[in-house]
Amino acid sequence: MATLGPSVALLVCLLQAGATHAEDQRRETRIRAGHGQTIVEVRPGPARADAVGAAAAVFYPYPRPRLAGFSPLVAITTTDEGHPLGYDFEFEHDLQSSYVGLPLNPLADPNFVIGFLDSGADVNLAAGSFADALGLFGSNLTSNSIPIGGVGGEVDAYVSMPVGFFAAGLSAIEVDGTLDYNALVGHSNVCGLAAPAIDCGTGEVVTAVIGMPFLAFYNSVISVDTPQIVSVDGVFYTGPDVQIQDPFDPLPPFSRSVSIEFGGLSLLATTANYYVDFEDLQTPIIPTLLSLMPGAIPTGGAFFTTILVLEGEPHPTNPVQPMRVIVDTGSQSSIMSTAIAANLSLPYEPDFLVDVCGVGGLVEDVEGYYIDYVKINARGGALEFSRAPFIVFDLPSPEGGLLDGILGMNFFWNRNVILEPSLSLSGFLHLSDPVPFSYGDFDADLDVDTEDAATFVSCVTGPGSATLNPECDHIDVDEDGDVDLTDFWLFQLCFSSSDFMANPYCGY
Repeated sequence: MATLGPSVALLVCLLQAGATHAEDQRRETRIRAGHGQTIVEVRPGPARADAVGAAAAVFYPYPRPRLAGFSPLVAITTTDEGHPLGYDFEFEHDLQSSYVGLPLNPLADPNFVIGFLDSGADVNLAAGSFADALGLFGSNLTSNSIPIGGVGGEVDAYVSMPVGFFAAGLSAIEVDGTLDYNALVGHSNVCGLAAPAIDCGTGEVVTAVIGMPFLAFYNSVISVDTPQIVSVDGVFYTGPDVQIQDPFDPLPPFSRSVSIEFGGLSLLATTANYYVDFEDLQTPIIPTLLSLMPGAIPTGGAFFTTILVLEGEPHPTNPVQPMRVIVDTGSQSSIMSTAIAANLSLPYEPDFLVDVCGVGGLVEDVEGYYIDYVKINARGGALEFSRAPFIVFDLPSPEGGLLDGILGMNFFWNRNVILEPSLSLSGFLHLSDPVPFSYGDFDADLDVDTEDAATFVSCVTGPGSATLNPECDHIDVDEDGDVDLTDFWLFQLCFSSSDFMANPYCGY
């Protein structure tokens, strides 16, 4: 019996999908959005009076960011490495260039989890069964808890006893799913948090997080042009290659350097610690966060930069607006506050809506907008973007008050990134030139295969649609407001199958 070739088979799927897709533009997803939030559904918003007609192509002078960028996944494990009582520097953390101590949970198989390298997180954290796998239960936890949460509310997470947290990129995971412990770096004598399982009806969305107490003392090299695909306990994970480096190690030369400033604390902040109960002077009551100095109360901190945003045509009465934003490697999407949305004179009718799941539960119908122009100043030349998607909600700032927003990795989905933090000197987010990806390589794994085809089919609207889902915006290669046979023609030209690397310049 004859079989259909890939292009013909995909065309059949495309035509079938085109007949029904316009009726249902809701897309379930799992896009991390900063501060422990995850976007679990995306859909177009109500039609706006100023919306461009479906058949009219729009010229965008600058690249369009995707709604979701990369998520830097790492293998995370723990040990019993903590300071004994009476040690001279009992409350200080120790940076560790190698794995030290004994596993907290030696019976777990595997005794590591896949989590996130998250510069927007104040603390190292694990949730639910993932906390159990890391040994964050029983005698390794205190009875002290602190509230954590976001737009959905708050839950109590328990403070751990002093332990060691270690991490390495996905390349440290062997073919058989075991972890190469020689690749791990970390810090010890630190207290993290064990949170309850987070479930919004779509399953757990938070596994574990390595946050600022760890990241502030290392350089993180994130290479999207070297994707890693690993299998752990029967589950496949895909993400860019991550190398966590000593700050004295040489860094690859990149073409852009965005200045990032440490905020939330005095520039005297040089270390991390935990804080103990005033009564017994032993049991941690506050987890390890960045602090002003050894022994001081830990209060946290973040790295900020300022970006410029504009809606509509520039004019003396419509100037660009500055946004002071947290640079958040753990956020795949970007956020702006309701105050910034007002300063931009955005309409009440959003371009799209999302449902956001956080540690406190589910929040529905969060508004999202495409912003006409975004500029990020950088040494080596400013980066400019058109039609940049932002989610709109308010988040607390470590500097007090509310954040202007979060700069997520969707702006850098096709660039290699280096986070070079500094607590007392100039820090930088280094960016490579755009890495070429073939049109159709929607999951950025360097091929164009049936998984990409499924993404394409799920985005099909047919010609003349005005309801293109925001997750599908970058698939509209001819920028005419729909995903149809014209886009499919290019997709089939770039199709390579999963066994072959796609031509990275196909389609561009």
